[in-house]
Amino acid sequence: MKKEKAKKEAKEVKTQKALVTSRILFISVLDKIYLIILGLWFLIGTIGIFRGHISSLNYGFFSRVGREILFLIVLFIAYLILNWFYRCAAKTMLCLTKNEVYKEHYIPFKRSEESIPLNKITKVSTINVFWIFRTLIIHQYHSFPLVFMTWNNQEFKDKLNELITTDSEKVENEYESRNIVTQSMYKYLSYVGMALAGIVVLLGIVRFFTYIFNGERKLAGTYTYEENTIKLNKNGSCEITGLVDDVTDCDWTYDSDSKTVTLDYQYEYSYYFSKYKTTNDGTKSLKYNSSDKSLELGGNKYTK
Repeated sequence: MKKEKAKKEAKEVKTQKALVTSRILFISVLDKIYLIILGLWFLIGTIGIFRGHISSLNYGFFSRVGREILFLIVLFIAYLILNWFYRCAAKTMLCLTKNEVYKEHYIPFKRSEESIPLNKITKVSTINVFWIFRTLIIHQYHSFPLVFMTWNNQEFKDKLNELITTDSEKVENEYESRNIVTQSMYKYLSYVGMALAGIVVLLGIVRFFTYIFNGERKLAGTYTYEENTIKLNKNGSCEITGLVDDVTDCDWTYDSDSKTVTLDYQYEYSYYFSKYKTTNDGTKSLKYNSSDKSLELGGNKYTK
């Protein structure tokens, strides 16, 4: 009896409760994520196997049942693999005691331990990205930092700093809550906004009257020479028929000094032995005769 009692006591391992324990980030929801993935996989796969007209002669019901059984076997194997990784992640931990930082890390087929005495730690820092991806970094003498992604990284850091510095008080961050645009600047911004609105309204008025009394509007219309036509629209666009083939876009301007109408257009063109068309730019200048309100190009007169 004494030997059995001695063996039992030898097997007992003394444990201590950690001051702070951290688990891998997202471990609390990783099982739900895995279940959603497996559930969607099951639904999509099963629907894909059994979809079709069940009353048709070539539906092949029993072959589909066989495929479903194989699919369930594959799904079960996938579950075992995911569950294996989940159990490894769930057992992985980083904890803090009065004397050290201790880490147990599990991956398939391997378990590792790491212990860092508090007197070997030089600094501890945290990084938060989007308030979700939280990382704890423990710097130590003559070694690479220990990086651990965990949700309670700030709690771990505060407690570790308290043990290292023996100071439980936290440094207050005294700052003035302010934005780029201060309250006193709003008045000047309102003045800038009113000035901008006034300029925009003024430009609109100028644009309206210059458009109404613009002499180019008199040139608008359709000019014809035999089967070729040039239509000048009041909005500055134009349409060409016969003069140039496959025109996709056209604009026109008028120079009152030289009394010249300029057509800027784009057209599609295909080269020999090619079925693909390319877009090219073209320009034509026509002389405007105000006496008979006609356009002249290459000796040909286009009249309204």
